[in-house]
Amino acid sequence: MENNNFNDLLTVKNVQIPLKPAALRIYQSIFPNSKIEDLREKGVKVHILDKEFGIDSLLYLSSGQWFSIQEKYRHLSYWKYHEFTQEFINGDGSQGEWFSLAAQLYFYGWGDPIESIFYEWFILSIPTYKIIIERLGGIESAGKKFSNEKHGKSKFVAIKYETIEPAIIYLGTKNVYQKRLSNGSFSNDLKIRLSEN
Repeated sequence: MENNNFNDLLTVKNVQIPLKPAALRIYQSIFPNSKIEDLREKGVKVHILDKEFGIDSLLYLSSGQWFSIQEKYRHLSYWKYHEFTQEFINGDGSQGEWFSLAAQLYFYGWGDPIESIFYEWFILSIPTYKIIIERLGGIESAGKKFSNEKHGKSKFVAIKYETIEPAIIYLGTKNVYQKRLSNGSFSNDLKIRLSEN
């Protein structure tokens, strides 16, 4: 188990921490004047909301409203698979992230930690995502199952992007993004540039 913790720390150090500023730029572009509270300390789950409910950050809007966010930053090398991965068994054999997922929004992106930029990313509505998975017969029926030998008994499902597309409310590549329109589609004509902040 010691080695699994080390691997987790490497992911935090080499991917999560370098890409956090890129995620903050995206949040600021979509929700101007918002503030983010990261519930982790150096990537470690220290807050009860993260430990028990998979909530990584709180996004406070200028209106006084807020959203809870689960985040997963993937290294650019995984972009080629174009799949959303959801862990259902942790490395220690306990129930994985899927079973404690209680945030409102999920930020998922493939990025380059050296450039601190996401090449592709999306924000999905977790309630809509859960309904989609339930209709498919549960998380293990949602995609191809894998075991992750690097992380003990960890098991995850790779879910095709098209499967969860109805739950995606924002979709972006590098410096532009789109938001879901009232008719439920994304328009290629309506791309919005990310702010440089």
